[in-house]
Amino acid sequence: MKLSTKCRYGARAIIEIARNNQNGPIKRKDIVKNQQISDSYLENILISLKNGGVIDTIRGAHGGYILHRPASEITLLEVVNVLEGSMAPVECIDNPSVCKRTSVCSTRTAWKKLKLAKEEVLRNITIQDLVESEEESFIPDYSI
Repeated sequence: MKLSTKCRYGARAIIEIARNNQNGPIKRKDIVKNQQISDSYLENILISLKNGGVIDTIRGAHGGYILHRPASEITLLEVVNVLEGSMAPVECIDNPSVCKRTSVCSTRTAWKKLKLAKEEVLRNITIQDLVESEEESFIPDYSI
């Protein structure tokens, strides 16, 4: 399964919001500039993240976007679920009624294990982990 551009950009936007969360709300134009994401595309992503309860918006001159909860409490699974939906590789995992062979399907067990494995990996990565990982990989250039 490939993640959509919406999901990849959404993860980058969340990291940008998390990085700036202590300084207050971050404006969409700053996320656009720092993450090089189209403004109109980012707007749709941010609406989904707000509707999914991951971020909040603050209105006004000093408004912008903030995390709904601390970055250490938001998992990458939550972000992916909001932006992609289920991690199930086939529809019958989430909705057995779509296939009359569910009870005898020999591959369904493998698909279910695949879904659970993907969810487990993403559940164990928080937005805080990603922010810290980004900070650790940044190597300042002091050359003149």
